[in-house]
Amino acid sequence: MYTMLLVDDDYISREGLRDLIDWDSLEIEIIGEAEDGAEALLAARELKPDIVITDVVMPVMDGMQLVEQLRQEHSEVMVIMISAHQDIQYVKASMKLEAIDYILKPFNREELKQVVSKAVAKLDKEKAEKQLKDEISHYYSDSISSAGLPVIVENVEKIASMCSTGQTEVLTAEVRGLFAVIRELNMASMLFLTAMCSELLIKAVKSASAHIEAQIVQEVKASIQQFRHLRSPQEMETFVLDKLLLLEQASNDSRHSKSRRIIRDVEGIIQKTFHQNLTIQQLAADVFLSPGHLQTLFKKETGQTINDYITFVRLEKAQQLLQEPAIKIYEVANQVGYQDTYYFTKIFKKMVGVNPMEYRERLR
Repeated sequence: MYTMLLVDDDYISREGLRDLIDWDSLEIEIIGEAEDGAEALLAARELKPDIVITDVVMPVMDGMQLVEQLRQEHSEVMVIMISAHQDIQYVKASMKLEAIDYILKPFNREELKQVVSKAVAKLDKEKAEKQLKDEISHYYSDSISSAGLPVIVENVEKIASMCSTGQTEVLTAEVRGLFAVIRELNMASMLFLTAMCSELLIKAVKSASAHIEAQIVQEVKASIQQFRHLRSPQEMETFVLDKLLLLEQASNDSRHSKSRRIIRDVEGIIQKTFHQNLTIQQLAADVFLSPGHLQTLFKKETGQTINDYITFVRLEKAQQLLQEPAIKIYEVANQVGYQDTYYFTKIFKKMVGVNPMEYRERLR
């Protein structure tokens, strides 16, 4: 659980920040609030928060001055800056002060959640690096190269994060590369490898666990106990790679299954609301994806664009309506989502081969 301090001279804004997100779901606890930078600095000294969300323009001490002071006293704190002012100088200053992000008010739940998640991911990475360094250094400091350890830690973190990316060949190459580096540094003792590979699998499981079945998670965790039966670095390399590929495959299967569910949901929405003014932005919001991501996913899963599918559904319905002689052509157009009858006729002829009137005559 990480801790967070909220800083804003407007009480309503602070209240909005508290209530906008389910902070427990992000494993964050709000441990304090402040009305200005000076008050926030005192609170930060006492509470030592992991994350600070601060407004820029405040009385007594503004957000920029606060962050400058925090960087001197509490350099590892993650800072997210918020402001109603779209001033490029503020943005540049926040970048110089290494803020995680600069968000303009008003912002929505997803925007804030995305930025805070970025801070949490960075904290997780720093925590994992320290944990791995401490653990390995504590137990095996006599048998490893201190100069080589940062390289090992960086590679372990990189590999652990790849088990839900679908990059099987890259993952395999990275694991092979890691063990090659270990051999070059003369660090391939079984004691060291057991510690390192245990950490690697634990981190990989944590990274991929949100995407895979609990049974696979437990299987990989349990496999760590089998390290003591392995007799050589080559056996360790093969064993660890097999487990990582198992996680990657399970994550890949789950991701495709989730993608198919999302596309089915989008198709269902279109089939129910085809007569409305549908936009990709609204469809994306309905399934909690960005418009660009949804368009890419839809094309990959169905082989056609979202707009092509909307057109297909509308014209299927139009052909049904045209079987009713009492419904006029412009009424058919309106009922399937086209306010411009000329445009409807043009699209219909392009897709069906004849215009709506000709299509109706053929039905007689």
